[in-house]
Amino acid sequence: MKKLTVVSLLLLLLVACQNNGNTEDAQQLIDSSPQNVTEKETQQEGEIPTSQEKEDIPPEYLDETNYTGEKLEIVKLMNARMRYLYEKDEKEYMNLFDPKSPISGMGRYKVRKITSISDIIIQEQKKLYQGAVTITELRENDKEYINTMVFWKKKADGDNAQWVIADID
Repeated sequence: MKKLTVVSLLLLLLVACQNNGNTEDAQQLIDSSPQNVTEKETQQEGEIPTSQEKEDIPPEYLDETNYTGEKLEIVKLMNARMRYLYEKDEKEYMNLFDPKSPISGMGRYKVRKITSISDIIIQEQKKLYQGAVTITELRENDKEYINTMVFWKKKADGDNAQWVIADID
């Protein structure tokens, strides 16, 4: 019985000490003057951006001056995809894709920049031209993702044929 009483008293003492520390912390917060709060806010402005601020950083687009002809049209599509993801414009985003594409909606992420791009390979098929490129994307979470993008340009559309995104794997 003595042991139980001693353990209970020690537990009570420990809880009391913890509450005393919390009371002192709370009192310090209450005693902070508006001037101190303003100083703290000023110091925080120079700190590393939060994840919310990172999301607002516009993407770094591929330099279109490095491409010509059909490859330039494909790079423009890649840049438009990044822009519509950034703007969260699902309607315009989906207009970049072929209606038969397995892509059914816009991702809920933003691409900050494409850090690597393979050669754009364009092959002539029976009914269309197909382009493919492997890219490494840096997304807003600072992780890199490797994707293969496939593009189509239908021969049946003649002179009005436009490149569209067929798939992203």
